[in-house]
Amino acid sequence: MNKITKLFLLWVVALMALPASAQQRRISGTVSDEIDVIIGANVKEIDKNNRIVSQAVTDMNGNFTMNIKDPKNTLEITYIGYKKFAQPIGSKNIFKVTLQDNTKTIKEVTVQGKKNAPTTGLEIPAREFAGAVQKFQMDDLEGLSFESVDQALQGQIAGLDIVPNSGNLGSGTTMRLRGTTTINGNAQPLIVLNDHIFELPEDAQDINFETMDNEEQFSSLLQVNPEDIESITVLKDAATTAKWGSKGSNGVIEIKTRRGSRGKTRVNFTYKFSGTWQPSGYEMLDGDGYTMMLKEAYYNPNHINTSLPELDYIQDQRYIYNHYNHNTDWVKKVQQFGQEHKFTVALTGGGEKATFRISANYDKSTGSIIGQKLDRFTTSTALDYWVSDRIKFSSNINLAFTTNHKNYGNDILDRARNAMPNMSVYEYDAEGNLTGNYFNMLPLAAVYSTANTGRRSNDGTMTSYDLNDMFTNGNPVARAELAWWNQKQYNLTPQFSIEYKLLGKDDDHHKLNYVGDVQLNIYNTSNDQYCPSELRTMPWVWGGDNAAKLTSNERNYVSNDEYKSLEFTTRHDLQYYSAFPNRDHSLGGLARFELASGSSSSQFLGLWNVPNGITDPTVVALTRDATSSNGEWRSLSFLAQAHYSYKSTSDADTSSEHSPLSVPVGTSSTKDSCSGARIG
Repeated sequence: MNKITKLFLLWVVALMALPASAQQRRISGTVSDEIDVIIGANVKEIDKNNRIVSQAVTDMNGNFTMNIKDPKNTLEITYIGYKKFAQPIGSKNIFKVTLQDNTKTIKEVTVQGKKNAPTTGLEIPAREFAGAVQKFQMDDLEGLSFESVDQALQGQIAGLDIVPNSGNLGSGTTMRLRGTTTINGNAQPLIVLNDHIFELPEDAQDINFETMDNEEQFSSLLQVNPEDIESITVLKDAATTAKWGSKGSNGVIEIKTRRGSRGKTRVNFTYKFSGTWQPSGYEMLDGDGYTMMLKEAYYNPNHINTSLPELDYIQDQRYIYNHYNHNTDWVKKVQQFGQEHKFTVALTGGGEKATFRISANYDKSTGSIIGQKLDRFTTSTALDYWVSDRIKFSSNINLAFTTNHKNYGNDILDRARNAMPNMSVYEYDAEGNLTGNYFNMLPLAAVYSTANTGRRSNDGTMTSYDLNDMFTNGNPVARAELAWWNQKQYNLTPQFSIEYKLLGKDDDHHKLNYVGDVQLNIYNTSNDQYCPSELRTMPWVWGGDNAAKLTSNERNYVSNDEYKSLEFTTRHDLQYYSAFPNRDHSLGGLARFELASGSSSSQFLGLWNVPNGITDPTVVALTRDATSSNGEWRSLSFLAQAHYSYKSTSDADTSSEHSPLSVPVGTSSTKDSCSGARIG
């Protein structure tokens, strides 16, 4: 019985395999020229959409064999230097093909190009666009020294003002393209990277533009490697709002990155070194001049001598005298020669159907202020794949990871300018010998008077109350070396798009193109801050001792930390280009729909009086702050545009005949957002 069952199953399987085998056909053949066989010729089966169904390569004898899917498809054979052979497969199984030499027939090659204007997505000839536009290619700047996009723009765009936010590493620049006044406090131009807005997530932009809290927003351009940029276009007039809405009211800076090209794989390596240093600035008082100025300032109002051991240079008070008889140039003490090493490697290549470009960049920098270090790694991958002559698939994947070791408070240079120049950097012992430890002022004395004279006295065991501002200022060098602020940022942006030519494929036919686009934006940032107790000489219960912070999306603090967000954006375009028999008339149109959705979460934890040497905010200590929040945002937009031209021509002498008209038919958008409450 078992044998009969097995035979029956084998018979069923054989019958099922017959139709499948009947659909497969195998063809073979030989490819040669007028002299000999051709080795390595490409043999392809092409369907009606110009897609490759199957393919093979001729062997050492010029022979090939391959399975075909449909006899209605075309057999195409190509080889460099020979004319392409194409023939319907039909019922023929054996092919003997002789390729014709193509090198003798090429007499002249004419390549025609059309310069398009950067507008709202339509391919409009540049001469038909009346907006204020300025564009330059990055290849034109080859050989110039710049480390970021904003530096590349410096001096290249008329009316664009670029001012560094500070000398701190990673601080970026502030740009003004259309004046300095605005209704929302942000006059920054909109940054667009590969036709997508390039900025921090929605709820990470609620920052104080009057403080240094805006450095993270303005430094987003630093994540774009200049070696990856192909061109930069600046749109200056209000017409940019037709595409980008109110976000484009301050002007738009559009950045287009490089893509792959056909040919052998090419490897390009670049190394750049740059040095930075602080300018000399205004001249500061030395210790002697500072002491004399303060003594006169305290004496002149009431003509009463003050008792300030820090200014009186009393040698009997050895501890005070040893620490307050110097001429310290604090500004020079906190400055150093900053260095930046930039390494970039890029791989570019591609074949007939696909092109690619992969690049990686590593920046290692030290700031011009002591205690500042930055490491940044960025990578970009661009892929283009032509499925057929109608369908094209593209992708962009950008990744940036930054570790920035900042000064605690980001104000070391300001503190150096305010510090007492007669104070020592390092501590002395009772014998007047340097200990190697940083000196910090004694605990602050209380306010009291003697003999009802209103004079404030001090016996030298505490810091005089009149110097409370200097006590708060502290030792800038000790603060830069012992306290720290570590910031980490991670930004991943994968983008995928598909283009489908629904109608004609060239300018001789009416064209209707569909472009679908999807992009994700994953953005995380965290900050760890630590201030040790040796920088705080007040009693143990004071809130600044041993502060360890793992901060988050606190709007009134220096940074947005332990912040995580994910944003999804999808866009769908329909583009129409006419091909009327009467070429005096030209019409183009665009319809666009875009949807964006995002969410975020953040948390903040601040502790103080952490045991000495402990920098982990999860240890048991006094809680200073604890908050958490969640946010969501949505946006929906529609855009329609039409462009008509009459007798438009590329000849300069007939430019008066051209009369283009580009009109945004209508735009609308809706947006809602929700932010979670903080707990703490």
